[in-house]
Amino acid sequence: MKKVRKNKLNDFKKELLEIRKKLAGEVEKSRDYSHEEAEGDMSDITDDAVRTYSQQIILQLGEREREQIKEIDEALERIDNGEYGICVECGEEIPEKRLNLIPYAKWCITCKEKIEVRNKL
Repeated sequence: MKKVRKNKLNDFKKELLEIRKKLAGEVEKSRDYSHEEAEGDMSDITDDAVRTYSQQIILQLGEREREQIKEIDEALERIDNGEYGICVECGEEIPEKRLNLIPYAKWCITCKEKIEVRNKL
């Protein structure tokens, strides 16, 4: 089994840290915006509905971003443990092409597809 090269690992680590920093900033912005929206004056029921809907969308986006940060943290841990680029499900190598697209990928394509099918059931 071929492992990710050391210099390429450093590149992935830098990219993961950059993505994490960007996402953390977006989560903070979403939180701030949500608080601002909640503090706005409620002039009528339509405004209420629009604000509530906007807050829900913002909170959902924040949740997805928090989940992505968690996945990035797990990928950084796998780099530190020497397990980066190895599928956590089957132990096979994750193609570098996939890691270039999704540097925090923890499953090979085959296992990811199986997981998605299981989750739909």
